[in-house]
Parts: sequence; structure tokens; C-alpha cells
Amino acid sequence: MSVYRSYFSKNDTIIEDNRTNNSQNPVTEISYGTINADVSRFIFEIDFDPLIEKIDNGVIKPTQILTHTLVLVNTIRFSPERVGGKFNDFVTDRTTSFDLDLYNVDEDWDEGNGYDFVYMDEQFPQIPHQAVNWFDRKTDVPWTVEGGYVSGSTQILGSQHFGVGNEDIEIDVTDYINTRLFSGSTGFTGTTGFTGASFGLGLKFPDNLEILETLHRQAVAFHVKDTTTFFEPYIETTYDNRITDDRDYFYLDKDNELYLYSNVGGTLQDVTVNSVTIIDYDDQEVAVVTGDSIENVRKGVYRITLNIDSDAYPDAVLFTDRWNVTQNGKNKDIEQDFYLISQDNYYNFDNSNRVLSDNYYFKFNGIKQGENIKRGGFRKIFVTTKEFYNPNQDNNQSFEIEYKIYSTQNDKYEFDVIPWTKVDRTSQGYEFTIDTSWLIPQDYSIQIRMVEGDIYYVKEKLDFSLVSDGVTGAQN
Repeated sequence: MSVYRSYFSKNDTIIEDNRTNNSQNPVTEISYGTINADVSRFIFEIDFDPLIEKIDNGVIKPTQILTHTLVLVNTIRFSPERVGGKFNDFVTDRTTSFDLDLYNVDEDWDEGNGYDFVYMDEQFPQIPHQAVNWFDRKTDVPWTVEGGYVSGSTQILGSQHFGVGNEDIEIDVTDYINTRLFSGSTGFTGTTGFTGASFGLGLKFPDNLEILETLHRQAVAFHVKDTTTFFEPYIETTYDNRITDDRDYFYLDKDNELYLYSNVGGTLQDVTVNSVTIIDYDDQEVAVVTGDSIENVRKGVYRITLNIDSDAYPDAVLFTDRWNVTQNGKNKDIEQDFYLISQDNYYNFDNSNRVLSDNYYFKFNGIKQGENIKRGGFRKIFVTTKEFYNPNQDNNQSFEIEYKIYSTQNDKYEFDVIPWTKVDRTSQGYEFTIDTSWLIPQDYSIQIRMVEGDIYYVKEKLDFSLVSDGVTGAQN
């Protein structure tokens, strides 16, 4: 599984019966309550251009996309002492036990450039009445309905329950994002997120709470686009483009994956793969793979799945996979070999073949401890496995290895950026790639762990900093 994050291009909190614009404020206050009906809603739009570019360039395949998740970090996530307390105005309560609805914004709007939250703008006549606000979606261009939301008509795309009030927002928006990315595309399913137009999303309390009268204003706050912290909101896209190359670990009686890597001038580039012919050690044709059974896993990387029956063939023999491709209008055959390994080395009913994690350690290549990495582009990290007492000999044992990238906040909390994810196993060994284009300049750590059945053994840790515009280290 791989991860990509898309960030907001604009946002604003609109306040009922109020022309205040606070789009540049680092937080949003979503509220309801009081006899003055202090209702506010948070609206935002996502910058899809970088994600679309990666899809168009073949870095992310549409059929590999698993989920899109909306994430906003609660302003008191790391301050449990503030749960149930007051906001800094000493009037607004930090509410508890509630739902938030996610709805479609179906009219275009401009962000504006305001900053302050003002709930009673008639007391402050000097406030510029510029979009976006409760009444207008652009300067002097009103919403069709004030507040940009119509109860019973505006499409609700999701919701989340908050039992305490300090939880983060994590709402599945897979169908919504897929609809916006692939509307009109053929062969792509799961595009039922909304109908009509969409110019972003909004977060609000349910209708029954928005009309509720309370003694004090009830609100919840989240970090938004212009936050001065690490916790900028985003859409997290997960997609499955993992490579598990079994060329050096081809066991009889199991499904094995074989890959072709199409390099042009040192860069992976797509070609047309017409067929893959499997030839045995007697030069006899075993199988021919064509059509959808040949998968384009990544740009320039192709995969087939193959199972060889031990009743038909012995182990310790060499087979050939012949890939027929068309490149620059010309057909050519590329031949590769793989070695059959006895199924007894894979299927085992005792501990004789068990991998003992304590016997191995790992080394990183492609990144240095404490390195400053410039934001933008990709960084490929190779993971070399070594066996204690044989450090000069490369290990050929097949492992299940995972990595994660995280940041430490306030020297107390770990904040996962990429959760535990399986590394690729390619023809060159174990590796994974960091896409630094979406990482926020910050100090990060990489951890490696080895998977042994249901047990995980954390092995190595490496620290690095992502830098931008010549500034190093954390940017909080």
C-alpha cells in the first residue's frame, strides 16, 4: 500500500447572519447554540491538480486506488486537559457527544482574505463585507440560499460521531473523490459520491443541533489550511501498487509473481506487453499469458501471476519467461529466467524453516542518518538484510518487512505519516520509495520492522528532515 496526500486550496468558516470572512485564520470553529443561533459551518476545496498529474503520468493507477479519507486534526487532540472546558473567549463551550455532517458545496465561491472570528458583525461596521460569508459566495454574488446549504436537499456525503469532543475528523470520501477524479471515465467503478456539480465540501452540525438553543455557544475546533503547526488538513489517498517479485523465490504449488521492468534511458517507461510465454527446462511451452492477466503495476512495471504444479515438474530446474513487447512500433522478445524451489521450503509443518528475527539486522541505503532532504520528487530507499556472524554475505532468505514514517510532537506524541506498510521486493532486493512532494517540511523518523507470523519485531530507526526553500528541520 502507498499513500498520497492532497491539501486544501481554500477554506473559510461562515457564520449565520454574518458577513465576516475569516479564511486566513489557522483554525475553524464549527458551532451551534444560544438564543442568537450562533451557527457556523466550515467549507473547503481540495487541490486535486498534483494527484491528477500523478494519475496522468501513470504513477498512480486508477484501478489501484483503495480509499480517500478526509483528515482534520482537533486543536485539543494533544491537550486532554481542555476537554469540556471553554474556548479562549471564556464564553464558548468545547462541546461533547455530537455528530458532524459532511456535505457537498454545489456553488462556486471565493476564499477571501479575512482573519478574525466575529459572531455579531453589526457591532463592528468596519468589517469588509467581502466573500465568502453566510450571505455571499463571492463579493456581491449571493448564495442561492443563505449559508450555502438547504436542509433535505443538499447532499450529505458522510458523518462522524464524537463521543468526547477531542477526536480528529476521519471520514471516508472515496466515492466523492473518485467521482470528481473520474467522472465520465469508463471502466472505473465506485463513482457515486454526488450528483450535479461540486465546488468543495462543508462540515456542519446536524440540522437538529443547528436549531438548538443553549445557554452558551457550543463549538469544536480543528486546524485548517493556514495552520501554523504540522497539522494541516488533507485528503489521504491509499493505493495498492506493491511489488512482490518472486523471481528469486519461486516455490512450486503456490501463486508466484513475475515482473518485467521496462527501462528507457534509465527511467521506467510504459510499453505494450502483448504476451508472456513460459518455457520449461526442456524448452517446451508451458503456458501463454495474455490480456488482462498482464497487469501494469506502475509506470514501466508489469506483472503476471504463475503457479507451477509439483506433480508436473521437479524442483531445482530453470524456467524461462519470454515477454513479447511493442516499443516504438517494433516487436521484441525479452527473456528472463526463474528457478523452481521445492514446495517443502515454503509449506512446512514444524519449525525447521522458521526465520528467527534475532538473527538478522537491516541497513538503509539511499538515505543517511540525519540527512536533510529537499522537498519534491522521489527518494528510493534500499533495505539490505544481513545475518549476524555473516555480515559480508548478502542474505537470500525471503522476509516480510514493513516500514513506517512518523513525526514526534511535543517530545511526547508519535504522529504516523505513513503507517506500517510492506516494502517492495524487486529484482534488486527490498526497497521502498518516499514521495516527498506531499510531505510537510518537518523532522521525521523511519522505522523498519520484521514480520514473523503474527509477531512484529522493530529493528531499525533512522531520522531525517524534509526541507523547503533552504530552511531545515521542523517548521512548526
